[in-house]
Amino acid sequence: MKKALFLALMSALGLAAQASDKLSYDYWQIAYVHSGGEATSDKTGYKIDMVGSFNESTYLRYIIQEQSADVWAAGQKGDVTAKEYSLAFGWHTPMGRSTDFFAEVGYLKQDAEDIFNGSVYGNDEDGYLANIGIRSRFSANWEYTVFAGYRDVDFSPYVDEVNHEDDSDSVYGFETRYYFSKLWSIGLSVSEEATGPTSGLQLRFTP
Repeated sequence: MKKALFLALMSALGLAAQASDKLSYDYWQIAYVHSGGEATSDKTGYKIDMVGSFNESTYLRYIIQEQSADVWAAGQKGDVTAKEYSLAFGWHTPMGRSTDFFAEVGYLKQDAEDIFNGSVYGNDEDGYLANIGIRSRFSANWEYTVFAGYRDVDFSPYVDEVNHEDDSDSVYGFETRYYFSKLWSIGLSVSEEATGPTSGLQLRFTP
């Protein structure tokens, strides 16, 4: 009897350990983001990311992001605050016990609260996005994500096409995450975005 109870307990612990390695596609997170300046000052702001799953392989992702920067153009200086909204449909499939490949496609819109004539930042435009990547929960407490993507947003009505090199379509980056409880985790990301080299510090809640 004792042996049977011991085996049952070990089996339950084994299942619990296996479950703790699974990746969740139901979470909310908020992040502080910072982007290096090119034609602007460094940009700072926040990013809210909400993900909800439909079933074991599909999910919906909604992101709100806001950043502010000082912009110089034609000898003038102005403060520009820009928001970006995106809604994407996602699909994922396992590559291993705790590793997934994922792909996303969706719609994005940029909304400038203050238009500053001649700037290359803070424009009202919309387009589509596409992302692919790999997520891995390589231990009970640690996760990483690598990703690459494309943003189809036309900046041409707002920039000098002769002098502006359009290198903002591609997006790629890396994120590492530590789970300090079953519900809460903290993440650090680095990426190349339309706004320049970007880093983020995130707090995530996984219900």
